[in-house]
Amino acid sequence: MKRSTLVTFLVILLGCFSTLSVHSVKAESINTGKFVEVSVSSAKLYNSTGRALGKTEPKDSEWFLGKTININGKNFYQVATDEYLSSSDSFTYQNRPEVIKVSSNGDVPVYNHDFVESTNVALAPGTSWYSDRVITTPEGIPFVRVATNEYVGMWYVVQQKFTQKY
Repeated sequence: MKRSTLVTFLVILLGCFSTLSVHSVKAESINTGKFVEVSVSSAKLYNSTGRALGKTEPKDSEWFLGKTININGKNFYQVATDEYLSSSDSFTYQNRPEVIKVSSNGDVPVYNHDFVESTNVALAPGTSWYSDRVITTPEGIPFVRVATNEYVGMWYVVQQKFTQKY
């Protein structure tokens, strides 16, 4: 009698799970909030006390930012439960898809994600560009991306068209 009761219970339980709806979500469909991108060839992961976990993440890998913590004056970005990337090995950004136009009368300097000015490239006045993300300096000054690891100060451009990204 106990065996038939157990089998009946399992059948009912499985029936309940089969009626639950399942939704698949692609990682690229998450486009709100802040993200973290690894900027070095191999970034160490740390716990919330700053201890290295013996795991690394590869260059250009991107993660949704959980929270930012500060350990001994350095920021760490949460990418998993009690797993953090150092701000020395990564940077944060927000998605912001738009078409921009350079509003300056002269060439506009281009910077990398560390806010170091490029000596090889500048944007010509009056040109339009597609931008997909924005980064900010520690002081909160925004820069928009116009190419891989190439950013311009937002004060040099005007938004021409905001685009929705799915």
